[in-house]
Amino acid sequence: MTSTTKALILQPDDSRQRIIGALSESAIQFTQHSFIDIEPISVKPLVNPDYDGVIWISKNAVKFAADAGFRFLPQTSMFAVGPTTARLAANTFGISAYCPTYKHDSESLLTLPEMVNVDNQKWLIIKGEKGRDLLFDTLRARGATVSSIDVYRRVKRPLNDETQVTQWMNTVNLIVVTSAEQLGYFLSSLPREAGGWLSRCDWIVPSERLRDLIPFVAADTITVTGSATESKMIEAIIKHG
Repeated sequence: MTSTTKALILQPDDSRQRIIGALSESAIQFTQHSFIDIEPISVKPLVNPDYDGVIWISKNAVKFAADAGFRFLPQTSMFAVGPTTARLAANTFGISAYCPTYKHDSESLLTLPEMVNVDNQKWLIIKGEKGRDLLFDTLRARGATVSSIDVYRRVKRPLNDETQVTQWMNTVNLIVVTSAEQLGYFLSSLPREAGGWLSRCDWIVPSERLRDLIPFVAADTITVTGSATESKMIEAIIKHG
């Protein structure tokens, strides 16, 4: 059966191959684009620092910290927002990393027992520049001493081919967005007349927070997956059909 869905998937370049593999076996037509380039930030390497817990915000945090020469003691407790980042951290540093089971966001991470009783503990958050402050502020409010290190920054990738937007407006009826940055850069690259097209499309996003950044479409046209993992996004796209 032929699907009438033509999806525009806005996601980082490093997720493309798995998406291509999964959706190529379905009848869904799709195109992919990233409005973000990732640049490393020069930092001094941390070697065996003394922290009660280390939190990884993203796969890029793990990658660029490893590239900068970060090393951790085997007994270090590691946590991540989602399972893909947790697996990468564990494989990169040889230390188990834990994450929420179902919803993969900062709010869910803060419900883990290890995050609740942190009074007088030292925690480190490794992240990208201008990331959310929720983890930092909440752990500090719970009595922890919290440090953070930015190891990369996101910069807007220019949309050099303006005809691409016209093609999307003429064909795409499902928009999949994996982060607030992708959404913001995407919207800022569109002409004013794209508003009607955006409101006619269905949307798939990983969180309620991201859904709330799309107030110009009907709520029942937005699917929230609860996670930005590739498997969850693929599942939602295929279910949409």
